[in-house]
Amino acid sequence: MKLSVKDLINVGLFSVIYFIMFTIAGILGYIPVCVVNAILDRGICYSKIEKTHRILVTGMNPSFRQGDPAQENFVCEYEYQGIVEGGEDRYFLAFDKLFPDAYKREVAYMDLLNFRETDQNTVWKFCKDPKGLELVAGNLRLSQLFIEQVVRPRLIMVKNKGSWCFWGKEAKADENIWMGYRFEHLESLPCGDFCRITGLIDHPDRVNHDCLLETNLKGTLVLFTSHFQYQASDKLPTPELLARLCGMIE
Repeated sequence: MKLSVKDLINVGLFSVIYFIMFTIAGILGYIPVCVVNAILDRGICYSKIEKTHRILVTGMNPSFRQGDPAQENFVCEYEYQGIVEGGEDRYFLAFDKLFPDAYKREVAYMDLLNFRETDQNTVWKFCKDPKGLELVAGNLRLSQLFIEQVVRPRLIMVKNKGSWCFWGKEAKADENIWMGYRFEHLESLPCGDFCRITGLIDHPDRVNHDCLLETNLKGTLVLFTSHFQYQASDKLPTPELLARLCGMIE
């Protein structure tokens, strides 16, 4: 499987296909079909990234906020830099303000999954159903290829503890492989763990085991932290920490 950069830029469209297949299949086990259809009606949302960025911040999946409109064509895209320049979105501004001014334009943001749902327990309900598990794995497969071939970051902030496992950080012998990165632990911090990517886990359950034999992210620094909204101030990353980490990618 080879995807061009143009294909990967449109990763959200591929996610739509996965999601429509998921719905047509009629998941009736762990998730009532009415719930699936309600999520589908919200559309798929993805961050428009068209070039390499040295810094990437990732979330788990786009939220669906009360009063948000449904997407008639199923797809919505947004540009992170445009949003932070507008200065009105608290979610993005909360971490934009942490980066030194000299690095702000080098930051990109994307969620690993593209369906809109605020309750992240829904993701784990998907994973209890074989078809739902296929949806999540397929979406991660595309997101990983996009990060590897388009974004190619040298510093990543994983800003959601629920998504740590998707990177392979919590991998065990035959569990939680997902994107399957190997890490060297560099430092334990009040806000989380600071690691370096050293390679890929050689396991058939890795979502891109068949087509991604080596990683372009070897040596990339990764700060694993939590969703800021639920953390005490002393458990949050600081501007001083981000300045130090940014200095390490020079």
